[in-house]
Amino acid sequence: MLSRGHRAVAFLAAAVALVLVSGCGSSGGGSCRAGGTCECSSGTDCYQGCADGDGCDLLCHNMVHCGGVCGDGCGLECHDVNDCSADCGANCDISCHNTVSCGAFCGPNCHYDCHDVDRCGVRAGPGSVISCANVTTCVVECVGSCQVTCNDANPCDVTCPAGAAPISCANGRLACGSC
Repeated sequence: MLSRGHRAVAFLAAAVALVLVSGCGSSGGGSCRAGGTCECSSGTDCYQGCADGDGCDLLCHNMVHCGGVCGDGCGLECHDVNDCSADCGANCDISCHNTVSCGAFCGPNCHYDCHDVDRCGVRAGPGSVISCANVTTCVVECVGSCQVTCNDANPCDVTCPAGAAPISCANGRLACGSC
């Protein structure tokens, strides 16, 4: 049987694998240009990418499976889907809400907001800020310093670099590194 940490990594790997392996489904998807907003809705599967690598805004809603891959400075939002996955570079804003499961890999200075979801999982780079609210399970792996807010999350499992335990901050957040 896998430990909770190994299950979390397996969950994240499976979520991102959906993005990387799958193609565009019945609702389209595909490539978005930097500075543009691309939207998928009302279909089965949609997997989007940023053709220029950076600076895209990807939106998915009212679907079964959805995901996005982008470089730096991107916005990704999923809502009202069963499963949402994201892979993003530095300075990204990822929002996932009103879904069954959300999984993401994001680089430094990521802002990840997951709410009204059954399962959230994220692997985030240094300087990231993670928020989990009204979720059944929230699993966060910080690759550097990060701050995590957990409201109504049961359990909120935060893993810090080198196996260090997260610290409790005065503002109610958990942190890897300093508050």
